Amino acid sequence: MDLIAALDEVGTEFGRLVEGTKPEQLADQTPCTEFTVRDVINHVAAGATMWAIAFEQGSVPDDQLGEIMGGDVLGDDPSAAYAMASDRIQAAYHADGALDGTVTLPFGEVPREAALGIAVFDVAVHSWDLAQATGQELQISDDLAEEILVLGRAMGIEDYRGMLFEEEIIIIETAPVWDRIAAFSGRAP
Repeated sequence: MDLIAALDEVGTEFGRLVEGTKPEQLADQTPCTEFTVRDVINHVAAGATMWAIAFEQGSVPDDQLGEIMGGDVLGDDPSAAYAMASDRIQAAYHADGALDGTVTLPFGEVPREAALGIAVFDVAVHSWDLAQATGQELQISDDLAEEILVLGRAMGIEDYRGMLFEEEIIIIETAPVWDRIAAFSGRAP
């Protein structure tokens, strides 16, 4: 899987879904039971900012990390805030040598390519959350979704259960791919 192309695609789709979100939907619950619609958008925008700083500097200083991940990065314009964060992370992982070496994230030091894989999976799952909560159609192909599910299973998501992802819900392997992704990430399809 081309992780850069995949993150470009899922990040762009998340942005499209944010733009399609109505202000009155921001307080609605999402399949990610800890988050409202606004919380999901804030989480992905904050995560993009955190990932960008980590890719730019090798790690995120503790004082910045708490500020970014513990606060509201959206302000009055969720779409503009997400677009700005998305632009920054795209610039960071498109830079020459961006995938060389390791990066330190809140849960430890990981190879940069693995970090990008985690980001692909996380943004894809939260795109599904946002589409479900706002009644929009998710426009990520089933082919890419199958690759994202394989990526999630191959990259040791189990190590991040309870931290980034909930416990897997077991469903039949012939279920539609987005149902399997949702269940794998701990959401009821």
